[in-house]
Amino acid sequence: MYAAIDPGSPGVERTATPLLRDWIEHWIRMKIDVAASTHDEYAQLLRRRVVRDLGDLRVGDISRHDHLDPWKAALAQQLRPASVRKHWAVLSQVLRDAVPLYRPDNPMRRPDGQRSNGLPRIVAWQACLLDRGQASVLLGACRPALRPLVLAALGTGMRLGELLGLHAGHVCLDGSSPAVRVEQALSRTGELGPVKTSKSRRSVLLSPQTAALFAELVDGKQPSALVFSAPEGGPWDAGNMRYRYWRLAVAAAQRCDLHPPLPETVEKADPLAVSACGCPARLHAAPRFHDLRHSHVAYLIAAGWDFYMIQLRLGHASIKTTFDTYGPLLPHGERDRLQALDERLPAPPIR
Repeated sequence: MYAAIDPGSPGVERTATPLLRDWIEHWIRMKIDVAASTHDEYAQLLRRRVVRDLGDLRVGDISRHDHLDPWKAALAQQLRPASVRKHWAVLSQVLRDAVPLYRPDNPMRRPDGQRSNGLPRIVAWQACLLDRGQASVLLGACRPALRPLVLAALGTGMRLGELLGLHAGHVCLDGSSPAVRVEQALSRTGELGPVKTSKSRRSVLLSPQTAALFAELVDGKQPSALVFSAPEGGPWDAGNMRYRYWRLAVAAAQRCDLHPPLPETVEKADPLAVSACGCPARLHAAPRFHDLRHSHVAYLIAAGWDFYMIQLRLGHASIKTTFDTYGPLLPHGERDRLQALDERLPAPPIR
């Protein structure tokens, strides 16, 4: 009873609790309610940083003031805000599962009366939206092995893992509504697995141009064959694709023939060097591959699609995600009522 009321009372007999590094290994073995890729990510995060920094502490002795807050501040000096938050969230799960066996509470919970845990604020990534001309410049800079993947991303809005995990049997070109069925995805570890959420399992209708692209890609392939395979055969490695193909294509699209980034006398130019001119014939931004998905949504909004249909097409679990991500792309205000607004504004003074 005294231990429950006042765990720090001198009269309460304490037993030694395990080291955090040992408890983490036990927690990793028992963590079976997440996907394999997520499990691997948790294990790598905990073993690489948490065990190194806090592993010699005993679970029952970990204090927010003495250990966790200084650790959080050190992380914020070295990692991005999203990474700091991920480390905090995973370790919080580890210490939560130590209650009440080794601790009376989870020291990483938000303190009562406070609005947050004091974690660094994430600044939202500003999506790079490619219009038709910019997308054409990028496609012209892509190597032949990458170009179909870029065209498919722009035409469907599918995630990279969903495209890389697509089999020829998932492409349905018969009838008046050609579509692809999104049923699996290629994980970061190179394994085929389930899609991100239940809403991500969906059918994506294809425009005539995109349907013609997929018809060419699956022509003569067995249903179990990958639609997009690496140049040397087999599945793409997403990291390798980004490093050896995507970033080179983006850099090539940012170069101008009239204003090269390096003098012609240089024998071996840097493949990532870009021009600094303002010529409209080159790309002036450095999009990520995921920005092709954002660009697809911009095309849908410009074409008059409503947000519910966009949510279903993208496979978002909630329409709130769709609004939060793409709401700024909507024109705020009705064009046909702007004249009525002008009629109510005061006229500027005549000089």
